[in-house]
Parts: sequence; C-alpha cells; structure tokens
Amino acid sequence: MICRLIFSTLILLLSGWSAFASGTGDDWPTTQIVPAGPVVMGADNQDVAAGRDEVPTRQVVIKSDIAFGTTPVTRGQFAAFVHATNHEIAWGCWTLTPDGWAMDGTANWQAPGFAQSDQHPVTCVSRDDAMAYLAWLSTMTGQVHRLPTEAEWVRAAGPSALDRPSEALCAHGNVNDLTAKNKVAKVAEHCDDGFLHTSPVASFAANEFGLFDMIGNVWEWVADCHNGGYADLPMDGTAQTHENCETYALRGHSWTDPPGPVRLGTRYNLPPHARQSIVGFRVVRELPHE
Repeated sequence: MICRLIFSTLILLLSGWSAFASGTGDDWPTTQIVPAGPVVMGADNQDVAAGRDEVPTRQVVIKSDIAFGTTPVTRGQFAAFVHATNHEIAWGCWTLTPDGWAMDGTANWQAPGFAQSDQHPVTCVSRDDAMAYLAWLSTMTGQVHRLPTEAEWVRAAGPSALDRPSEALCAHGNVNDLTAKNKVAKVAEHCDDGFLHTSPVASFAANEFGLFDMIGNVWEWVADCHNGGYADLPMDGTAQTHENCETYALRGHSWTDPPGPVRLGTRYNLPPHARQSIVGFRVVRELPHE
C-alpha cells in the first residue's frame, strides 16, 4: 500500500513537472464562438475618415463558425511558450522613450519600455514570433491554432465595427485618454482609465461576442498581406496573400490612439519581422468540420 502511494505521488510530481515544462491548459488562450455570417470589408468612397487601403467595399461571407481568442495573447501565455521551447527573440523594439518613439535596443517582450504583469497583452513580438507560438500551441493542444484572417477579425469585431461613439470607446478599450495625455498624444478623450500604457486584458467591457480588447490596448497581427486595398480580397473570408508579401495587416488600434480618430475599419501594416510595443496578436482555433 505504501509503495503504491509513493508511486502515485511520483507520477503526480512528474506530471506536474511535465506540465510546467511544456505549458498547461491554464497557459493556453481561451476562445469564444463567433457565428458564421456576412461581413462588409472596407469603407465607402465618401467616408472622409477612411484610409486609401480601406477601399473598395467588399461583401464577404464567413461560411463557418470561428473559435476566436477571448483576449489577445498575454505575456504569461507567451512566456510559457518561450520557457518550453527556448524560442529566441532578438533584443530591440520600437517603443516610447523619453526622447519619443524610437528603436530601443534594450527592449523586448519582457521589457517593452514600461511595466507589465503576466495578465497584460504580450508586445514587442513580430509576426514571425506569433507564428512560432501558434505552431507550438497547435502541437501542445492537438488542435490547429492560427492567426485570424482580416475578414474573420472584422466579423469578430461585431456590428459595432461600424464605429463606436467616443464614450463607448472609453468603455470598451484602452486608448489614449487623460491618463496618457501629453505623454502619448496631445489629443485625448475626456475619460480616465488609469492606464498610461497597456492594461491587463479584459479590463474593459466585452463586445457582442464576448471578446475583449477588440479596440485599443494592442494592434493585432492578422493572416493577410497588406495589399493596399481590398480589390483582390477573397469572398470566402480566407486570407489575402501572395508570394513575397513585404508587409502584413494589423487591426484594432492600441493604447496610443486618441479615441476621436479610432475606427475599427482602420488598418495598420508592418513587415513580418518588426517588433513594436503597441503590437500583439490573438489566436483562432480551427473547429472540426461536420
């Protein structure tokens, strides 16, 4: 009986070490189901706030439900991947320094230029870093995890993607407000969330699909190339890609953006190796087809 108890204890200890070394379910992102359906990509030509890369307007149909990350990937979740794989990330990240925005050679995902906890979204990660994380997560869970396509991201943003009034933006996202005024930008909304930089994920109200931080906190990498517009966008919601893609699209705005100009239709783009303290990512978990 004693031998059996000792053996069982050893098994539990070994299991605990294995979980620590490889990451456990507690370290993995949760998802919410976003139902299939139509989504309008792009802006009307008469929308004076629209960027040149937001046209033409395209009607896309997402044909399958999406298991969409509840929040951006956190620093703690990303740390589990780094510790399990010894993934090497070069030092250096564009961040807000005392001299303004600059490349800080001492900054990285653990030290992006400001204080963070493990509950904050990971920043200073390139698209290449995100893809490595997703490959590891897919192996660990036995389920395919990937970046959302741009159309999936817009679908997940919900009906509110038609732009929230400023007061709703302050309720739903960490953007440049009175806390950050004159430190990030001189224009700020008349609300005060107490966060100068990133905030812990899910600190603000969720959207219609139970997703947090779809506006503000960090820009999020998506799967699509940034092709300068939607003329070649697939109508089935898959990613807009091509060989030799020099820059990729990002969505969602960050903690640096004043609420007034914030539009969920706005696109950002970066090379896949770029790292910035305003950029993170979130996952999509592929659902089995019936």
